[in-house]
Formats: sequence, structure tokens, C-alpha cells
Amino acid sequence: MSESALWLERETAVPGRTSQALYLCLAVACALLIAGRVSQPLSASRFECGSDPWDFLRIGEVLEPSTLAFLVEAHCANAKYMPDGWIELSYGGGRMDVQLRPVEIGGTTHLRIVSIGGIAAP
Repeated sequence: MSESALWLERETAVPGRTSQALYLCLAVACALLIAGRVSQPLSASRFECGSDPWDFLRIGEVLEPSTLAFLVEAHCANAKYMPDGWIELSYGGGRMDVQLRPVEIGGTTHLRIVSIGGIAAP
């Protein structure tokens, strides 16, 4: 075999410097993209309600405690349940409180929504 034929076979078997440089650039670009996505700060909306509380709660509505907790937790990530009958929610950059009043129905305690955001039913 001639020397030029052996040289061709060696070049095709081992990647050349150009392709190695291309692989390195691609790896660095991928690493930079991943690092850029990871370093983005969390938005405030992750700690707020995804929906306006007026959309999923109604004043005067009577719910079981577990049903109310399910509704609130489905829409709001950081709801705080206060022992004195309030739920503190964050929505639109501010605090929106929901006032609750216990109601006995058939020997079981349910919760009536009295006000949302300080606004009560007339």
C-alpha cells in the first residue's frame, strides 16, 4: 500500500483537530445555555396565587375544610391558614385575605366564606 493511502485511512479513523474543536465549542455552548437557565432567579409569581381568588372562591359559599384546602392549594402556592379563621393569600403583588366562619351542618363543621380581600357580601 502506498503512503498516501495509509495517511487517508488514519485521518478518517481519528477525528481531526477541526472536528475536535467543533465538538469542544458545542460542549461549551451547551454548558453556557444550561448555566444561563439555572441561574435565573425565581419569579415572584411562583409564590403567589396563579388565579384571582375571586375566580375560584365565592362569598357566602359553604365548604368542607378539606374541599376548601384543596381549592386554595390548587391555585395558591403559599397560602397561610390562620387559626382565627383567616387565609392569607398573595395575589398581584399584594396580600389578599379570605375570612372564614365555621358553620355546623348535621354535626359536621363546614366553613363559610365571609369576605375576600376585605370585601364582604352586603
